[in-house]
Amino acid sequence: MKRKPKILAGKVPRASELKHGNLPSIFGSRLMNPNKKKHAPGLGKHSSKPARPAAARALKGISTPRFWLLLFVGGAVLGLVAFISIRHYRQPTHNKDQASPRPSATATSLTQTMAAAAATNAASRSGTNEVRHEEGESTLSGTEIAVGLLNQGNELLAQGKPDEAVKEYEHSLRHDPGSEDTHYNLAIALAKLGRDEEAVQHYKEALRILPDYAEAHNNLGNVLVKRGNFAEAVEHFNEALNLNPDSASTQNNLGTALARQGKLTDATIHFAKAVQLMPAYLDAHYNLGNAYVAQGRVDEAIEEFQEALRLQPDFAPALRALGKARQKKSR
Repeated sequence: MKRKPKILAGKVPRASELKHGNLPSIFGSRLMNPNKKKHAPGLGKHSSKPARPAAARALKGISTPRFWLLLFVGGAVLGLVAFISIRHYRQPTHNKDQASPRPSATATSLTQTMAAAAATNAASRSGTNEVRHEEGESTLSGTEIAVGLLNQGNELLAQGKPDEAVKEYEHSLRHDPGSEDTHYNLAIALAKLGRDEEAVQHYKEALRILPDYAEAHNNLGNVLVKRGNFAEAVEHFNEALNLNPDSASTQNNLGTALARQGKLTDATIHFAKAVQLMPAYLDAHYNLGNAYVAQGRVDEAIEEFQEALRLQPDFAPALRALGKARQKKSR
């Protein structure tokens, strides 16, 4: 009986290698056995008949189980890399131009994070904060479970689901009530839902735990401005700037709070500082233009509105403000 020619002679990864991610290299190297002897052109191995055309051999290689196994393994590796890259992903602050908050000081492995999400309900029912890992060797503490829930909440918030994110954050706080990042992100979600009073409480709790949390001071100031508490908002913006004086968004936010108090000279200083720190800051140019108009500095206002429109030609508020400023100048 004639032996069927082999198409590939590469080593198939063992199940243990796949489980722990110790994959043999399949990129940048040939899959054929380097020790295999080359055969004369036109002849297949173990046969004196002419070999089939290259296209036919390629199609037969595609149909082999080993090809599909390697394709599956490659896809799994790419999926794992993508999952890890977003795992610590942190939701941006309430002000879209503010820098992202600091990463959580607690980190768990990918397996622990996935296990925490699956096991946390069982832990809650049993009344314990310690969960047995799937492999039965290690345990997850309450803090590790909380991190898994925090990451789930962050993903839901990034997907535009603040109501679902709130549930994950609140569940996380039951396992680790001292996490400033969880209080902070919960406040962001609550503010998006219009639950400003609760958001203020959680921003303040984050600051009680970590007083030098600049982003929390900034975002708390934003909510306070929305609620009309301008004096308290100014205090938190100033504290944020003491911690991070080069934050363009906080400079702009402080200018807004001061302008709402009628302190236009001081507001102008901070709007101008925001533009200096970030020349392409659309809102700061627009706000600075409005402050100039209110002080009768029309020519300077027109320049700021024009710059805002250069950055975004269809920015309707700047178009209207520019038209009014030109009318005022022509009088």
